[in-house]
Amino acid sequence: MSNLIYYVPLSIILVALILAPLVFAFVISIVRSDYLRSLIIIMIAAVLAISSLILFARVTITHQIIHYAPGLIDWNLLVTIADFGLMAMFIRMGVRRKSALILVFAVIQTIILAWVEFGPKHTEMAYPPIFIDWLSIVMTLIVSIVGSVVAIYSLPYMREHERHQNLTISKQPQFFRTLLLFLGAMNGMVLSGNLLWIYFFWEITTLCSFCLISHDETEESLRNATRALWMNMVGGVGFITGIALIQFNKLPMDASRLLELVRTGNEAHIIALLILPMACLCFAGFTKAAQMPFQSWLLGAMVAPTPVSALLHSSTMVKAGVYLIIRFAPIFRHTALSEMVAIVGAFSFITGAMLAIGQSNAKKVLAYSTISNLGLIIACAGLNTPLALAAAVMLIIFHAVSKGLLFMATGVVDQSIHSKDIEDMQGLWARMPLTSLIMVIGILSMLLPPFGVLIAKLAAIESSIQNPLVMVMLVIGSTLTVVFWTKWMGRMLATNPQADGRKRENLPALYAGTLAFLACGAVILSLFIKPILENLVLPAVANYYNVAGMEMTPTVLSAPWLMIFLVIALSVLAPTFFNHLRSSQIKPAYLCGEQISSRAATAQFLTVADGTAEMTVRSYYFEKVTDESFHVKWVTIVATLLIVILFGAVYLWK
Repeated sequence: MSNLIYYVPLSIILVALILAPLVFAFVISIVRSDYLRSLIIIMIAAVLAISSLILFARVTITHQIIHYAPGLIDWNLLVTIADFGLMAMFIRMGVRRKSALILVFAVIQTIILAWVEFGPKHTEMAYPPIFIDWLSIVMTLIVSIVGSVVAIYSLPYMREHERHQNLTISKQPQFFRTLLLFLGAMNGMVLSGNLLWIYFFWEITTLCSFCLISHDETEESLRNATRALWMNMVGGVGFITGIALIQFNKLPMDASRLLELVRTGNEAHIIALLILPMACLCFAGFTKAAQMPFQSWLLGAMVAPTPVSALLHSSTMVKAGVYLIIRFAPIFRHTALSEMVAIVGAFSFITGAMLAIGQSNAKKVLAYSTISNLGLIIACAGLNTPLALAAAVMLIIFHAVSKGLLFMATGVVDQSIHSKDIEDMQGLWARMPLTSLIMVIGILSMLLPPFGVLIAKLAAIESSIQNPLVMVMLVIGSTLTVVFWTKWMGRMLATNPQADGRKRENLPALYAGTLAFLACGAVILSLFIKPILENLVLPAVANYYNVAGMEMTPTVLSAPWLMIFLVIALSVLAPTFFNHLRSSQIKPAYLCGEQISSRAATAQFLTVADGTAEMTVRSYYFEKVTDESFHVKWVTIVATLLIVILFGAVYLWK
């Protein structure tokens, strides 16, 4: 078996992961048959998943980092031409959308890119542009497996979505074209070892996010897509500026490859040359990961169809931002930049969790939760110890599965009850038992042991012991997280007086299959967290830190997690299976003798001047304490100041 895997040509694997989605993205745009389109999507999803597993097995067998230079044509020239083509598209979008911000940032990027490519200090990138190590493998598995599951889930969702919109001409070809382009670009980015290649794929993801957010072409979706585009182009300016600074500083030629660039940071004079470019790349990561004060583009993206949200939050786009910061984190270890990155991430973690508490819209809760968790990942990158980086990689893995699952389940609920409001999900367990069970598993996987997200959070807190400010923010943020998750779960499991027993839920096969796959994945991955840590996470971190495995293993893993898992299953999940109450068994609430209606579903009571009022029960959202309109203002100001301080600290450190 190992020989068979090894003999699969690397070029075929790379074609399957990067070029095949790009090619079929354009094939599918001309396919009008719904059946044929579904067949192509399922086929490409299978190819991506299998190819990522083969690549994982290949690296596992050889234990070698792979450098690869594709032949036949000059790929560097092709990427350069495509880069300027992208810039031309952005300029055209700025003109069409009448957005001065898009136009200005596109022109700035074009000028800097031209200077990098054709300026007097230009040097040929003579090293292999493909670079595959364990961190690349982690990201490729997430993109290719979780992203493919979202793509398959999109098939029934988009059919139902367009049915509700009463479209006469389907826009599914454009939707799936962009989706496949997105997956191919993400794989291209994480498998590239050349900064200019990473930048090229980075900008393709920016383009794809704009197209997906604006898919419905409503005034709101176009406005939010435009904001997402210019905000991410701010990060693009930071990215290309970082590349220009690296080139201007006359770094060693090996700096054109990621591994050499990271390893050259061992010498003080090299760090001094790299620190400002690294700050620019971190800034680019902040924008793509929707960290404060750039959170509004991700919140606005919630107007897109739910599969778009699932894709952006789990396996693409925002994960590109944290990947970039984690990839280069060892370079700026023990610097003021590292300390500030940790503070910026921790600030987004705590404020994102706080703002999520006040939301009743399920997708906004999930959006703020994503911003918060990405902040935690970035805080770990800033803490910059082997244990912290291990926690960051664990968070990327487990967050992708759980968040994709929750967004997809929310989309199914929305299409069933036609509401994203958590308050409307009361008694959902009786109406949609299978979907509710999957959502409960998703919420528990973000919240409780032995699921990987919590263990990674505990590892992050453990690694922050040397930074009291960051540690306090991580502890408070983790506490706030409990509030909005338990509130949502409690609402779903609450009894609905109007429900008559539990209904049988008939989900389309592709819904049931994809949701069950991710739910099982969340459970199984958490049960096998130690092997995942030892065989996937630790190798990704050890590549940059010359330390033993024990220094990267959180002490929390010494707990008897299997026993804890069984206790949680019995105490939380099992009782829900016995909730078979009928309407006749539900009695109205006692309202101090002022009851008018005897029906539990419409409990009315006497109020002032013998008026009547209907009793309502709802969750408490701490409106005055967590008011979004108030807090976003000061959060934006503080977050902006932190980024200014970050660049100031870099300047002073130099």
